[in-house]
Amino acid sequence: MISDEFHLSNHMYLSKISRYREIYEKTVKPVEEQLTEVEREIGAYNLSVKCGYRETPLISGDATITILFPEEEKLHYHKGICIDVIGSINKNTIVNIYHFWERYWFDIIIGKELAENKESNIQYSDFQQYKTLKTRISKHYEIDDKIEKIKDIANALKHGNRRNIRALLKAYPDIFERTDEFFIKYFGADAISIKRADVEEAFEIVSNSGPQKPLTS
Repeated sequence: MISDEFHLSNHMYLSKISRYREIYEKTVKPVEEQLTEVEREIGAYNLSVKCGYRETPLISGDATITILFPEEEKLHYHKGICIDVIGSINKNTIVNIYHFWERYWFDIIIGKELAENKESNIQYSDFQQYKTLKTRISKHYEIDDKIEKIKDIANALKHGNRRNIRALLKAYPDIFERTDEFFIKYFGADAISIKRADVEEAFEIVSNSGPQKPLTS
């Protein structure tokens, strides 16, 4: 029989994930709406150009060199800002929910072992690396291995280690817009492109990686 303690910890875990998801939506949705609007404006601008509209270009010191068209440049600059902000929100969200997962399991396992008078068996080094944390959790609960994907992405985003980023590229090439070595070498974690779909997958994996089923049920 599953204890009330377990049901409470699982409910609290899912409630926290739901709150993180709500924060994500309230943060990213307004910027997504701005991006949709500026893309509509760019489409309207391009149509007006096809219909004969011409801007007066900005000119450099050399009058023969056209630098840009002010209205067009402004629209594309705004679009670039929206894309960058959405990317930053997406990346930060994955890092935040993975570290929530780590902290939550730390509290659950420490609390459980203290309650069972196993304080002398607690080695805090067991919670500092993923493999040892997973081993510690597995003594009490089943755990979904899919969380490793979120761990790999979060650590690559946070630390920018080139070796980890190359390993990530090999395992999940779909989260990279460019895969050439030059880009990976010089841009590091900026080479990783996290879309809304990636964040939604991360939420799903983290939701399914909480204390859902104790081994002693």
